[in-house]
Amino acid sequence: MTDRPAEPDPRPAVPPPAPGYGQQPISGYPQSGAAQHQWQTSAYPQQPPPPAGHGYPQHLWPEHAQQHVAAVPPGVDRRMGSAVLGVLALLLGLAGLVAPLLPFSNLVDRFPIRQYLAFPFALPALALAIAGLAGNRRGKPAAAIGLILALLALGVGAIMVYNYDFRS
Repeated sequence: MTDRPAEPDPRPAVPPPAPGYGQQPISGYPQSGAAQHQWQTSAYPQQPPPPAGHGYPQHLWPEHAQQHVAAVPPGVDRRMGSAVLGVLALLLGLAGLVAPLLPFSNLVDRFPIRQYLAFPFALPALALAIAGLAGNRRGKPAAAIGLILALLALGVGAIMVYNYDFRS
């Protein structure tokens, strides 16, 4: 062992920062000469916030306290598709539901096509509605309504074909 004296600390002695307005000193005792108010006193001294990464790992935290991370990384831009498919499905489904019920007085006698008018509108509406509901697109409510209207139009068309072709 050597008999060298311990070297002094090269860091300058800096007093701790003064507490902010309305805060207790970190030690829990008021500073000398400071006025003590009722709102400044507490049974427990105020603790500094824990450092970052302190405590339990995040996967052990309760569900409401976890910090959720976005499923898509920040550098990836995932744009949503347009609502065109849903709107077209809605319009074609509505046309397929209404078209067989329109009166065609001069065409009914020569070319009985009225009972088949639902199918050219309802089948594309059904395909567009399914395509509008699949994937990352906007207009999914319109596509769902278009799907329901297309199914109703197919049902109306099937009933009209049955009543006209098979019952006569």
